[in-house]
Amino acid sequence: MAEQEVIKHTKKVYKVWSSKEHSFWHKVKEFFIEIFIIVFAISISIWFHNWSEHRTEQAQVKTFLLGLKEDLTDDIYEAENLIEAYKNYDTVFTYLSRLDKNIAPNKDSLNRFLKPIFSNAYLRPNKSRFDGFLSSGKILNIEPDSLATQILYLYQEAIPQIKSSETGWVSTQNKFKDYVIDNVTDPQNDMATWQVLTTPKGKYLCTLLIPYPQLYDRYNNFIDMGKSIISQIDKMYPEK
Repeated sequence: MAEQEVIKHTKKVYKVWSSKEHSFWHKVKEFFIEIFIIVFAISISIWFHNWSEHRTEQAQVKTFLLGLKEDLTDDIYEAENLIEAYKNYDTVFTYLSRLDKNIAPNKDSLNRFLKPIFSNAYLRPNKSRFDGFLSSGKILNIEPDSLATQILYLYQEAIPQIKSSETGWVSTQNKFKDYVIDNVTDPQNDMATWQVLTTPKGKYLCTLLIPYPQLYDRYNNFIDMGKSIISQIDKMYPEK
């Protein structure tokens, strides 16, 4: 519609300027009136286009953020469980690192603490929705900018930091596993495993597997940031 108005008034400008029936000043007056109308029509057209585009963008943002809330809710729950899992590893490897080769342990206690030594746990975040929105170039459509910045930091900084800590722990555990498997004479005999774990290297590896506080800090940072993002999303789109 605006394009048609521009064409119509452009033709009118040409017609007025070419007319021999009107004075020069009348032509100038009509010329500026028509130019004003053309500029106004173009401005309205641009404004409406931008408004419509922004509305579409924000509808996409809303769909993304509400889905992200579900992803983060699941990931926070998983991170909280992982903290408890690593606290258990803390208990297990603290006990094992304190075993004395000269003092036989209680067999029931030893058996209980040996069961989880080859298990591991790590965060598997729901990232596909974020990755898709980021690759589409729409992440910067999120308003306010501070929320977009928080989301980017969480997925591109906080999660990789967790992965770094988890990878370090699993790498040490793999060395521990190889050492135990290579040196235990009877895998079915817990006392044979006890003998391996009380060697200097066995005790050293058990000590290394006591999780560092940094890992807990990174999980908690992720949880706090995730909850903050969810809180902001709830304020933007309150449930009716």
